[in-house]
Amino acid sequence: MTHVDSLRKLERTLESFLERAIRHKESRLNILDSINRLDEIARAEDAVQTVDAVGDWFARHNPQLNQGELRQSDINRIGEILCHIKTRLEDRTTPETVKLRSEIDRWNQAAQKGRHTIIFKRGPEKAAVEDDSITLFTRVMARTSGLFLSKSKGCKHLISVLEQSLDIAESQKSREALLLSGFIIYYLKIGGYKVEPFVKRLKQAERIHKEPGSHA
Repeated sequence: MTHVDSLRKLERTLESFLERAIRHKESRLNILDSINRLDEIARAEDAVQTVDAVGDWFARHNPQLNQGELRQSDINRIGEILCHIKTRLEDRTTPETVKLRSEIDRWNQAAQKGRHTIIFKRGPEKAAVEDDSITLFTRVMARTSGLFLSKSKGCKHLISVLEQSLDIAESQKSREALLLSGFIIYYLKIGGYKVEPFVKRLKQAERIHKEPGSHA
């Protein structure tokens, strides 16, 4: 295999890693955003608007929540918020409110049994606009950039930052550190540095990251 072939193979490996890492991070951000949105709805004062907003929330996030990607902490937090909303609406007896309370009860029963399925049927309506990929990627880049700025203080060479980033990716299973490592490796690679040893560590960190108990 020629040197050019080796570089092309390395480039494909790094590109594949970055694509997988970004897709995984986007999925997690979507879940966290959906929980934050539900929390905002629960804080609203207008009961009618709350009923409509929760209905929209179920309709918008039902497919996401049915994919089995929720952590137990996510399930617990959603259950707490929904119970709070149900308590606020106990004195209301409109058909919409009664239906919403029924769906909240169904969620709590499913959560207690370890199932993540939520079913909320509504009539035809205009689909809500999801956060675009640019917004999600910007959030990922902001966190990754913050990690770089933190770890680059006092360092005289980029490789020192890379070694720290790989250490964090392995020891703390940090997605931001994993992404930062991939970015730096690719940057060094196109600058002519020999990065094969770092690519091996990156692959090892990615395997560790996929093990149960990885950080958000």
